[in-house]
Amino acid sequence: MEGKQVVDKVLSVLTEEVLTTEERQLLSFALAPSVSQESLDAFLEGWDIEESPFPSILLLSYLMKTHPELSFPDSVMPRLKGVLTYCRFQNLKLFAHFSKIAAKLASLQIPMAVLKGGAMKVYRPDFPRWMGDIDILVREQDFHQAAEAIESMGYCPLKCAHSWDFCVGETQEGAVDLHRYFQMNTGKESSLNDGLFARAQEVNVASGKCLLPCREDMVFISLVNLYKNLSGKTSSGSVLNTFIDLDYFLGRRDGFDWDIVRDNARRTGTVIQVCLSAAFVSTLLPQAFPEDFLGGWMDSDLAGRQCLELLYQREVISPLRAEIGVSNVIKAFKTVRPILPYIGRRIRLFFLKRTGYRNRVAILKKKGYV
Repeated sequence: MEGKQVVDKVLSVLTEEVLTTEERQLLSFALAPSVSQESLDAFLEGWDIEESPFPSILLLSYLMKTHPELSFPDSVMPRLKGVLTYCRFQNLKLFAHFSKIAAKLASLQIPMAVLKGGAMKVYRPDFPRWMGDIDILVREQDFHQAAEAIESMGYCPLKCAHSWDFCVGETQEGAVDLHRYFQMNTGKESSLNDGLFARAQEVNVASGKCLLPCREDMVFISLVNLYKNLSGKTSSGSVLNTFIDLDYFLGRRDGFDWDIVRDNARRTGTVIQVCLSAAFVSTLLPQAFPEDFLGGWMDSDLAGRQCLELLYQREVISPLRAEIGVSNVIKAFKTVRPILPYIGRRIRLFFLKRTGYRNRVAILKKKGYV
């Protein structure tokens, strides 16, 4: 298939697989330029709050807050308000940890930028969301000093190449995810940092001073994170949050500089990733991006190859990782029983991650994706 045919095929697969029919319908009307009482009533007629996932309920609660002129049934409105209250209180303990960590890093004169959900708390304080931890970014040269400082406070890290995910003591309760760069799997990720820090403004988040990325950097991070979520087969909740965030930022385009987003993509080697994510978002929000944003990239063979790579990660690698479960080999030998199937899956993952492009295409053909 030609590049454009591959892109169209993969986008069609993703649109059907990533979001349910109900979630697509909800996004289409909830994020429409204008929302009518009739469209809301039509959706609620076939909607059951008892059966709906939490992210969908949260999106409806945002709609209720954004459009106070709309009338919601008495059976639904108290629950929608309750979801917002739950998220607000659920985050109190999380931001208490963040505040202490921010004060510690400030005392060491380590600049820190808050990302993703933590940043959205500043941009949209009245629209809370559930968060497992708060993502923060420091300059690469400050990373180890920052990590040691947080660890000295009693937080326990789960170490990855791009970040250390700190939990409270020996529990699984999240605190902060400390990044030295934002993961994009290109080897050029850290080239984003200087520009992001230069454009950020100092703000207070839960009594902790930090840097807030500009709108353009927030949009870029949302797009590369969406690509990671699509290829990693993560929950639809993360994808819904991306739609909500992009709708907020791109609905306020006064002074928005698209060249910053493009330059970020070029510097980090993520042009195709960003374009694919933008094309996916455009299937439900067709007016989100300017006409010239994608350029001719989506018609290229390179885009087709990247689409197949996304599918391979999503349909082959990610399910096997989910089967493996425990990623730390030493921990696995202590906890996983029986151990032989675990070892077999690890060996299979090792070779599948290193197989060539033609073999990857052949595997996808067997699965009916190509």
